Amino acid sequence: MNTQNPTRLLLLEQGLRLCREKGLRGIKVRELAAAAGVNLGSFVYHFGNREQFLDELVELWYAPMFAAISRTTQAQEHQSAFARLQAVLEQIVTLAADNAALISHLLADALAGEPAAQRFALSLPGRHPKLLLELIATAQAEGDLQAAEPRHQLLFIMSTLGGPLLLAAGPLQSCHWLPPQAGPLIQKMADADAARQRLHWALQGIRALPPLAPQDGESHE
Repeated sequence: MNTQNPTRLLLLEQGLRLCREKGLRGIKVRELAAAAGVNLGSFVYHFGNREQFLDELVELWYAPMFAAISRTTQAQEHQSAFARLQAVLEQIVTLAADNAALISHLLADALAGEPAAQRFALSLPGRHPKLLLELIATAQAEGDLQAAEPRHQLLFIMSTLGGPLLLAAGPLQSCHWLPPQAGPLIQKMADADAARQRLHWALQGIRALPPLAPQDGESHE
């Protein structure tokens, strides 16, 4: 986090705290300034307006994760595309599990029309999804994944991973009408190790199948 100005840093720290609790829609400038112990003039001086603040806030949260994912991809260039894909996805599982509540809020914010969340969502295709699609396409070319539309395979993988994590951290948190028996399943949905198991199953499901060996009595022509 940029520490070049203590007041700016404090506002961003409080903004991240509020975002984790309430999402972007829940961040009100007056409440934010009060939590940081600064006046509204200081907020305007450092960020101009709420929209600019939210854009910087989301980027401050996302940029280090994207940089870490990029480093993982580059550090394993000597390995196959499938091995790199698996390593990056395992890293994403950890990041998603650690940030599931915030990600769930951002998704709900975007669907509810929060402009900053929508701008962030529209910025993503050229970032970590692009890296994943490139790895999938290369893994297909290397014969390690079944031939298919890379975006379709990525959708399958991410829905397997992200769906349960985000549901458990978001909508299911307020479903108090569910019976007690649902508790263990929700805990499993939110568990990072369980997500890694789902990742393993998903990747095995799209691995390229070896050619079938001829059966006894079949022609070997």
